[in-house]
Amino acid sequence: MNIENTIPLNSLAGIDQIGAIFEMYLPDMIEQYPQLKILTSDVGYIARIDRLKALYPDQFINVGIAEQNLVGVSAGLTSEGFKCVAFAQAVFMTMRCFDQVRQYLSYGEYPIVLVGLGAGFMMQFMGNTHYAMEDIAIMRSLPGMVVLSPADASEAVKAFDAALKLDKPVYIRLTGDSSTPLVYENNYQYNVGKSNIVKDGNEVTIFATGSIVYNTLKAADIVEKNNISVKVIDIHTIKPLDTQIINNAKGCSLFVSVEEHHITGGLGSAIADYLAEVSGFPPLLKLGIKDKYSVIGDYQFLLEHNRLTPEQIAEDIMKQLRK
Repeated sequence: MNIENTIPLNSLAGIDQIGAIFEMYLPDMIEQYPQLKILTSDVGYIARIDRLKALYPDQFINVGIAEQNLVGVSAGLTSEGFKCVAFAQAVFMTMRCFDQVRQYLSYGEYPIVLVGLGAGFMMQFMGNTHYAMEDIAIMRSLPGMVVLSPADASEAVKAFDAALKLDKPVYIRLTGDSSTPLVYENNYQYNVGKSNIVKDGNEVTIFATGSIVYNTLKAADIVEKNNISVKVIDIHTIKPLDTQIINNAKGCSLFVSVEEHHITGGLGSAIADYLAEVSGFPPLLKLGIKDKYSVIGDYQFLLEHNRLTPEQIAEDIMKQLRK
């Protein structure tokens, strides 16, 4: 299927990643997967699945507020030949269900697609109990798990479509809201494990993931006002990591990782793990959530408090370059 023909990507402006998948894309393609089951732990209202439920009630299952059962039921259906997509709040999908995810998806190799809603700071005033800042670290630690983190609504659709076609367990981390601008407004090639250069340059290379990619692009524009050439790479696949695109950036003077996730165990750590095995690379500056729990507030306040606005990202990069 050509996704651009199904949903013109520029039409997703003002649509969040959740709505792009469950409200716009999934109802129109579900007939291609007659064995597909969509399961949730009572958060269908967040994903706006009313249309999907009305059109295909037999393919939708709400297990209630019981995320561990969500994964267990998905595993049972998968063992009987169904293709399952399970979605829940990211913090509960990855932490409360870790045992079930490890045993069924990783150890059992069940090709279930897990979709984590509201990752990063998107749960806002619900506080640290609902902020998913460890989910990348948790999921990338599991053998065989594919971890996807789309930059915008259009990439979320492409990531979801690719995940359905993989015969592997997949975790898709959804960040940002409807106010998050599109990084991709026109059609482009999406391949799991192959990152995209969204801005070219040769002195500083920024690796970013999730909806923070947009802020990173704006930060690169600020840095370039100092006559410094900046490359920005959208690492939409955290695992398997695209090491080739890292190798291709070897000639620059600074690597920077930016993520709406703890700097321990996330994208920056994945890159650092690779760099530890090779030589000749520049230093890596890891930007993200420090080793602490955050104050509580709205989304923009939380980004500012954790130095993830374009201006703050640019400031931290320039500070590193002056050392």
